[in-house]
Amino acid sequence: MTSFRLENLLTLASDRMKADLRERLIAHPGELGTDREEVIRSFLRAYLPKRFEISTGFVFDANGTVSKQVDIIIADLSVCAHFETAGGTRYYPCESVVAVGQVKSSLTSVKKFHDALENLESVKSLDRSARGRAFDIRFNEKIDQKSNHLHQIFSFVLVTGRTISDAAIQGQFLDHIISREPHLWPNVFLALDRYLVTFCCDDGVCPNPMHARGIALQQAKDSPDLVMRFFLLLGRSIEVTRISGLPYWEYLNTAHEWTAEIIYSSTDDPPPFLSALIKV
Repeated sequence: MTSFRLENLLTLASDRMKADLRERLIAHPGELGTDREEVIRSFLRAYLPKRFEISTGFVFDANGTVSKQVDIIIADLSVCAHFETAGGTRYYPCESVVAVGQVKSSLTSVKKFHDALENLESVKSLDRSARGRAFDIRFNEKIDQKSNHLHQIFSFVLVTGRTISDAAIQGQFLDHIISREPHLWPNVFLALDRYLVTFCCDDGVCPNPMHARGIALQQAKDSPDLVMRFFLLLGRSIEVTRISGLPYWEYLNTAHEWTAEIIYSSTDDPPPFLSALIKV
């Protein structure tokens, strides 16, 4: 009987993913940053479920707040489509977004590090609850991203080239998060072929900021399959992140009041239901 080991299959898939990324991320004269970002987006499209749209643009909430532009937006099209301007810029309601990411060809300064995290924070600070009306029908839960990590948008930074040292990244990561509320924290920082940074919880390494007790740094020299590890963290997170259809009542609040002219069938107070006037 032929045996099957999922671990072996995932290891081979990880090797193929890394080879694909290396081949397609080779710098060419005149190459634009947007081209490199699209390489990552194409890679994710090939391996994530097709119900997820992977694009770039802005994320917004029912309060009218709009995020900064982010390189990667992963949204569940089964609950809501994106909105697009005449110029092709895409806007996604935050209730349908499950993950966002920033892609950097290099990240060699503390300022660039914090700039990347602040872009992600502009998404994570949005009100996914839609003033308490956003509801995930799959799990029968109201969305509240401030108290439940499963209701939060997964966020990551992916660096394809040179980056700050592993010793510096741990300190900078800690300095960044301790000055913010946990629901705003990034989930994963991946420097290809160097290291992966996330959190450590009671059950081990995990990207959950709400239960984090420490920061975990996995070096590539000790574990060369960082791409597979990142993919598993991302894939698992987007499957369990709570989502909601567009709460139209909250988003289209200017249409709440009507000036329509009403015609009643009688002068009774209240007038009878129109169905009572049906003559069969």
